[in-house]
Amino acid sequence: MQHPSFHQAVLDASRAVTLVISIDGSVMFASRGVQDILGYPTTWAEGRNILDYIHPEDVSRVVESLALADENREIRYIPMTLRIRDNEENWVEIDIVSSNRLSDPEISGIIVNIQTAECRPTYSDPITAMAKNEPHDVVMQLIAQGVGRGGHVRRPSFFVPATASDVSEIICSMPDHPISEYFTAEIFELFVATPIDKVEVAEAGELLSVNRSELPASVLKPMNHWDIAGIRFGAVAPTDAPHNLTHYLVSLDYALPETLWMDGVWSPTGIQQWQELMKYAGIALSQERNRLQLQRAASRDTLTDLYNRSEFVKELERQGLGNSGSGVLFIDLDDFKAINDQYGHNVGDIALVTIAQQIKFSLPENAVACRMGGDEFVIVTPAEINARELAQSLINSCSKPFTTEPEALTVSASIGVTRIRANENYEHAIQRADIALLQAKQEGKHRLVSCE
Repeated sequence: MQHPSFHQAVLDASRAVTLVISIDGSVMFASRGVQDILGYPTTWAEGRNILDYIHPEDVSRVVESLALADENREIRYIPMTLRIRDNEENWVEIDIVSSNRLSDPEISGIIVNIQTAECRPTYSDPITAMAKNEPHDVVMQLIAQGVGRGGHVRRPSFFVPATASDVSEIICSMPDHPISEYFTAEIFELFVATPIDKVEVAEAGELLSVNRSELPASVLKPMNHWDIAGIRFGAVAPTDAPHNLTHYLVSLDYALPETLWMDGVWSPTGIQQWQELMKYAGIALSQERNRLQLQRAASRDTLTDLYNRSEFVKELERQGLGNSGSGVLFIDLDDFKAINDQYGHNVGDIALVTIAQQIKFSLPENAVACRMGGDEFVIVTPAEINARELAQSLINSCSKPFTTEPEALTVSASIGVTRIRANENYEHAIQRADIALLQAKQEGKHRLVSCE
């Protein structure tokens, strides 16, 4: 038989509140959970009546339930949702299940188990957002908020891409809170820029905690300022690639209440909560990856991965490249039909893919390229780019062998170059570049012709 201290320890570690109340509402016992959930000290129960803390509109229902339990002691369980006042004078919606033990001589009271209603949105909000196809960042913020919930406490939490290029890619549970504003940069350093040891060795699905002794000294001062005891994190992978760690869910745990950090030990409730939310994160990551793949497939040429015509037009508008001064290059491979005829379309496809790779490699920042069809490509560049120099560079790079099987084969390119004139649209400029391309063909191919 276990010692009574064991049962007390279990109650103290629970994230729920357990009360024992008499038939008139007097509190006979309160577990340590009142500190986590409602913010009251553990001595709060002494001399209190629960009815004084229930919202006035809910008191009558509680009184009726107590009277019913007294009249019929065979009624064992009474579920209810109501509002209770926390230590900061806020009304908190709670879910309770009351267990009638008035007839039990060792208890002679009603056991009331309390959880905040926030336990519901911890799981339901991300699921609802995914079902409604809400933006990916919204779903991930809801998941981060879920791991940051701890009853009365709100822990700053973060969703961190393992390959983030800068701080802006990190999603915060409380982006407007000063602690999030400061610690986002610190989280980036600890998990991405110069990962700490536990991050380096973490495997997908793991839950880990980081004590202050394991952190660099530069982080300790702000942790002291904000009373942060340590860091918890989970290593997240997409559900369709369960071993491919791509993100971290991270929370900062406060030093108080003591039941929150517990020297980095994971409680069974905490493990369950984090694992469930990490599962949702994995589903969301897979959905987002599939969405991006479909989006890319719809916007790209399937062979070369350059923009297709329709997306090319949209990208020009997004980049603002249809304006006066933008450079236009119209590229066509010389004698490409002969390659297809002599070596087959598979070899021809290799040539197209190789040329497309050369185009992507040479493409200036903010320039846009597309495959117009067949062996024709178009590039539109910002006004400050020297379009003739770019064209000559492409002619030089395209003349290198694109395959050595069955032998070293090359293909040359001819390019027509122009700029969009004042009061001219990009379609007309592309037509003029096409005319210049035809002139390049007529003059012997493997060259550029400009019609500024």
